[in-house]
Amino acid sequence: MPGEMIMLVDDEADIGEIIEMYAVSDGFQFQQAMNGAEALRMVDAYSPEIIILDVFLPDIEGYELCRQLRTVTDAPIVFLTCKYTEMDKIIGLSVGGDDYMSKPFSPLELIARIKAHLRRTRMAMRRMEEPRKASMLASESLKVNLSAHEAYLHSQRLELSVKEYQLLTYFMNHSGQVLTAELLLDKLWGYGKGLGSKTLQVHIGNLRRKIEDDPARPERIVTIRGVGYKFCEHAAII
Repeated sequence: MPGEMIMLVDDEADIGEIIEMYAVSDGFQFQQAMNGAEALRMVDAYSPEIIILDVFLPDIEGYELCRQLRTVTDAPIVFLTCKYTEMDKIIGLSVGGDDYMSKPFSPLELIARIKAHLRRTRMAMRRMEEPRKASMLASESLKVNLSAHEAYLHSQRLELSVKEYQLLTYFMNHSGQVLTAELLLDKLWGYGKGLGSKTLQVHIGNLRRKIEDDPARPERIVTIRGVGYKFCEHAAII
């Protein structure tokens, strides 16, 4: 049975050769796109399970390509680039990236991160496919249809990314509890300490913009300074 497909978007052939060697030896399939236009065609042709994306491409900036990819695929996107300031990382995660690594890089670490993302994706898909006696999770203002993978604020459907949906569902399932950043990173990304809290902050910020009346003064997902986060509305399966 063919392994899961990794697609690299990078115009450096030698980078592709290194990643392909490690990926194929671990049982993955591999394809490389040399530019943004080719990447968009290959996503449609190969439906990769995960995408590795450079910021510097011949025809388009990687951040803009990430935005475009997010309109056609929910596959995890991992930035792999030499552009690696804190602001670069924030931008990459804000436009739809799930992870951010710098060059030069460890191929073994990259493969480990790929496996962690794919493991979380498979677990989320299994949960979605499991029959449920109760399929609605509800709080005072929010409802999550667990069977349809949809969320609503005051009966208005929310446009959430996969990671935002997973975050909201996890918060509502643990309403009233203080959840540490390390716990959330471990449960939703697969590794708590290696990714860094900035990734979580960006995704929670994106989610707050969609569910809070005033994202600058959140009342549903609040920060407990020095500890973590808490979903303040009571939520339950109905």
